[in-house]
Amino acid sequence: AEVAFRSVTMGIIEYRVICMIIWLCMIVFGGAEPVVVVLKGGDEVCGLYNPMFGALPARSGRGRASQYVKMTISEPLNACEKLVGDGFSGSAVLVERGECSFKEKAQHVEWAGGSLVVVENTEDSFITPVANASLGEYDEVNIPVVVVNHTGGLALRAGNDVQLKAYEILAPAWLTVGEEFASVVAGLIGVFVVVCGSILATKSNDKGPARPSSSVQKGSNPQKGDSAAIVILDRPITIFLVMSVQLLLLYLLYDYVVRIVIICFAIGAGGSLVFVLRQFTKPDAPEVLMIPRLGLQATAADIALTALAIALSVLWYSFRHSSWSWILQNILGIFLMLFVLQTLKLPSIKVGVILLSCLFLYDIFFVFVTPLFTSTGESVMERVATGGPNSSEHLPMMIVVPYLFSPPSACLGGRGASMIGYGDVIVPGLFIVR
Repeated sequence: AEVAFRSVTMGIIEYRVICMIIWLCMIVFGGAEPVVVVLKGGDEVCGLYNPMFGALPARSGRGRASQYVKMTISEPLNACEKLVGDGFSGSAVLVERGECSFKEKAQHVEWAGGSLVVVENTEDSFITPVANASLGEYDEVNIPVVVVNHTGGLALRAGNDVQLKAYEILAPAWLTVGEEFASVVAGLIGVFVVVCGSILATKSNDKGPARPSSSVQKGSNPQKGDSAAIVILDRPITIFLVMSVQLLLLYLLYDYVVRIVIICFAIGAGGSLVFVLRQFTKPDAPEVLMIPRLGLQATAADIALTALAIALSVLWYSFRHSSWSWILQNILGIFLMLFVLQTLKLPSIKVGVILLSCLFLYDIFFVFVTPLFTSTGESVMERVATGGPNSSEHLPMMIVVPYLFSPPSACLGGRGASMIGYGDVIVPGLFIVR
């Protein structure tokens, strides 16, 4: 019996390890965005571009790149309509982000005779210009499209008779580890969450069976050592519908809903931190704060953890636009994912397969089908993920690791990043933790 038990245990461990390795490989191996530098006189302005629009000359050292071309400012500035006036032939045209897609801007510049599109972002961040490949939009544009941040755009506007050239940075292979390193670290964070979630789930099971949410009786007063209520995911279709409604609300009312999501993330992540770390405190510690009318009893550890959670949440919320805020976001996100993995359970593999099938259809529909119905031809998922053309807020529900150790990241001030959505960690994690 002991041998059989060990065999089953080793089989489960091997199964979980194999699942995590396969999942990590799927996350890590992905493409990176080429980085360009726009030269203005002797100054450099960093940006990102997508080679699927049009290729730029490449430079690996001090070699010669493309020739200087005159820069002109688009009229209208957003280039969402046919350009007005002459003087665009063979020039680099500076346009403003927003109001229409990158493909439309590039087409209007190309039709006016421009040789390069330089898109000024509305904020000090770098994004990659994208189009809908399934509709063949990349084939409709034959000139490069570069996106610079707002500061870079102001620098380009500042001069008179500006001439510039753009080229793709080709760093030596041994120096381009920044993006790969960031992807590996982001993947390892996800694996760390799943492993810790498995350990905590095992620890909770050792203390006794968890209380399903449906069995929590009114008026009960659980003590500190009790397990948390478990939410059983036995209605995958309902989850699919709720997620669809939430995504549509974000698409239609992004500027309003995203702020609600940010506030909920700060509160939920702080509460998750207290929930997870509280399991490592002494269950029989004496209470130092008691308010009978409110039913509140707290130990010194409870007070300290609550203060820590509030401090981290407020600090992240106040400085969420800073270049270092990704550190706090990842810390809070780890605790939030651990909380979810401890409180959500799949009742069976069958339900899990149905849930994964629904999520597969969810991704297919909102990425590839919705462009057929939107007025701008953009993907609902893409619009929500990028925050839209005029929003300064971004959804915090992802692991973020910036490119810190590569020449392109030095040019970009560390703003390029590898990202993994929490769902990509939680959904596979539910299979492993169960």
